[in-house]
Amino acid sequence: MRRVIADLDAAEPVRLAASLKAGKKVPPDVTGLLADDHRTVLGWFQWYEGTSDRAVRERLLPRICAALKAHMAAEEEFLYPVIGRFQAGAASAERAGAEHAEAKKLIEELSEQSPREAATDRLVAKLKSAITAHIAEEETELFSVARRAPLDLYAIGAAVAARRVEALLKLRTDGTSAPTRTHKEFSMTNIAVSDARDYLLLGLKNAHAMTRQGRVLVAGQVERVESYPLLKAKLEVHLREKDEQLARLERLIAGYGAKPSVVKDAAMSVAAGVAAIASAASADEVVKNSFATLAQAKYEAAAFETLIVFAEAAGEKEALQPLQKCLSESRGLASFVEENLRGTAVRFLQLRAEGQRAKR
Repeated sequence: MRRVIADLDAAEPVRLAASLKAGKKVPPDVTGLLADDHRTVLGWFQWYEGTSDRAVRERLLPRICAALKAHMAAEEEFLYPVIGRFQAGAASAERAGAEHAEAKKLIEELSEQSPREAATDRLVAKLKSAITAHIAEEETELFSVARRAPLDLYAIGAAVAARRVEALLKLRTDGTSAPTRTHKEFSMTNIAVSDARDYLLLGLKNAHAMTRQGRVLVAGQVERVESYPLLKAKLEVHLREKDEQLARLERLIAGYGAKPSVVKDAAMSVAAGVAAIASAASADEVVKNSFATLAQAKYEAAAFETLIVFAEAAGEKEALQPLQKCLSESRGLASFVEENLRGTAVRFLQLRAEGQRAKR
């Protein structure tokens, strides 16, 4: 029996940058990458506020400050300058830079405070308020400009990921931050490792069926999106990823001396095929398929995220890396489809107006 410890940095930036440089991972959309950062640091702020354990707060505070410093450094070097060149984004970029300056002052004040002083908590609350307001403005205004501008958001995302890692490593080398990997206790309730192992195996079988369903959906679309070249290219890449995901899951299941569920796989594949046929009959097939793909990818990501927790709770460390790869790939597809929904809709309407086949 032991407590469940969940890794807050399952998508650890050092691992991400290494994968990008090695060509093992598709670069992330910079707005999606930074939005993930936002959710993470806000979660850490909530954790800080929600615990009365001063020792936990002492461990959390350096991580919050280090993450914010690295995040801001990457934005200031690679995102704000390019956004500032567009008339629609100049004011937003300037405001964002000023907000960073305010946050840096607060972080500097925090570095001079003893973690056990009440004044520290007041400064953390002030920093959280400033960061929350900054995030709201950045995600509604600056990111909106970035998505509309003729920018390669994936190339910028790769640069931001690498710069963020450099900043984090420098902070650690300088001794100005705690290690970047942190763990949060989601529950103080003791659990049985045997339970975690049982649910991991069940989850792996379910994930195999789910992934096979996703492959059927993607394969059906790849053959029918000739009028949408960017979407087609991404789906072709993800189709190969689906095959790799299935192979990873099969190896993990075999490690238990088990096999995927033939019944579940067949049922999910049939359901996906029926859905694809139904969508093909609609006049806005490509639009509806985008909705279905986005929902499927996010569902898969949620499943893989949970499996990572089960694997860690069960002590199955060898399962973490393959599951993390599956998670990153599903998140990548979800991010791509979501960020291109408007473009797909515009292309659909243009083709309709030109009297061409728009549905696919």
